[in-house]
Amino acid sequence: MFSRIAKNYFPALVVAGVVFFAAVTGIYSRHFGQLAQIWPANALLLWLMITYPRFARASGWLGACTGYFLAGWVMNDTLIINVWLGAANLAGVGVGYILFKALKRDNEGLIGPKSVLYLLLICSGAAGASALVGTGLSKPLPGSTAWSRFILWFSSELNRHLVLLPVCFAGWEWFSKQRLSHWRSIFNIWKVNIAPAGSLAASVGLAAITGGPGAIAFPVPALLWCALSYTVLPLCLIVLVFNATVMGMVETGILHFDQMNQRTGVIVSFRLGLSFLVLGPLTVTAIMTTQRALVERLNQSVTWDSLTKVLSRQAYLEQSLSFIENGKQGHTPSIAILMLDIDHFKRINDTYGHFIGDSALVAVSGAMSSLLSEGQICGRLGGEEFALTLSGLTLEEAVCFAEKIRLAVEKISIPLNEDISIQMTVSIGLAFHPFADDVRLRVLLAQADAALYQAKANGRNRVELSPFLSGQGKMNPSAVL
Repeated sequence: MFSRIAKNYFPALVVAGVVFFAAVTGIYSRHFGQLAQIWPANALLLWLMITYPRFARASGWLGACTGYFLAGWVMNDTLIINVWLGAANLAGVGVGYILFKALKRDNEGLIGPKSVLYLLLICSGAAGASALVGTGLSKPLPGSTAWSRFILWFSSELNRHLVLLPVCFAGWEWFSKQRLSHWRSIFNIWKVNIAPAGSLAASVGLAAITGGPGAIAFPVPALLWCALSYTVLPLCLIVLVFNATVMGMVETGILHFDQMNQRTGVIVSFRLGLSFLVLGPLTVTAIMTTQRALVERLNQSVTWDSLTKVLSRQAYLEQSLSFIENGKQGHTPSIAILMLDIDHFKRINDTYGHFIGDSALVAVSGAMSSLLSEGQICGRLGGEEFALTLSGLTLEEAVCFAEKIRLAVEKISIPLNEDISIQMTVSIGLAFHPFADDVRLRVLLAQADAALYQAKANGRNRVELSPFLSGQGKMNPSAVL
């Protein structure tokens, strides 16, 4: 019974709590007879219902009504003002939620060049609905006409949604991907390039000193620099702080436009201009996020083999060359190359099909990868052939490592059905060099390949050493085990 009650009323309690505390924060920012200067409740509620659909049920909307009403009651709003403000707030959130669903947007935040346009449409709808409901009863608010009251309310709501919703979406996405051990990276602020943010602060100061209608455009270059320099969450936070700072400077008179005889019109124009101003950096960072994701996917496809999840051929060769260069600089004393081939792999494909063949490749690569440590890499050269580069080992240790791989593959069992499974073996060729200035990767690969063919000729399922081992002599791999 308790679980049923918790299931039915938990969303209402959560929503009511979030709305109540956010609304109280906003009410404290009211000037006498005016709308709240800070009102995060609507944007937070809209984000909550979009991100967690369970809160968008009837119980969630009931909790939102309760939160708005309690906040107004605690702050001694009259009943009619309380009901009016609650209805206006809920109308805005409701229309925003409907627009989000109608656009069939996944909860993907600022990803893609069109995401900011969708955000603007959703925020405009939410702000318009809220202003439309509130205007009819908003006679105490500034403005002598219904239109002036509507546009004042609309501009205020639009600004809040445009700066708060991106922070909510970006923050939720970032924190959902972070492990607890990675959260300490938040405090690594000395690694952050502060020049773009510093230039933004300087441009805001310059706007305050200069004043006039054009001052609002001074921060545009700095905002674009920030958008090109920072990822989504830092940029959204910068936009939020910038917006709040400029709004505060205007309210306190630090930033003025020399048109105070038309107070309401100037405020509306300023808020709309500031709202549309932040769309620029948000659009840039949305495009940059898409570009970074595309580059990351391309790097992933180039670096890693899509089936076995080991290094691709080109990435393996490049990293092996890097090992050799480090060795020439005296960072590692030796290098070993292992060439590995699954025995009778064509027979597995022809007998059981390519799906089982792919399973065999994945199983073998997984067994090898589980044995790798620092200074050791594995790559797929093609088909059933793999190569490993080991740095800093002696010849005996390299042979021992190859034998571990061979034995690990022997233990692999791939089930065909409940009663039948297949086992595999591998042949391994090993080339070793203690490092000299003239060592070449392609020479080591050729030596390991020759040793691999020797292992196949000698009966397979064995480790064979390269006959070209300089000064090492041939040895029995089993002797070092």
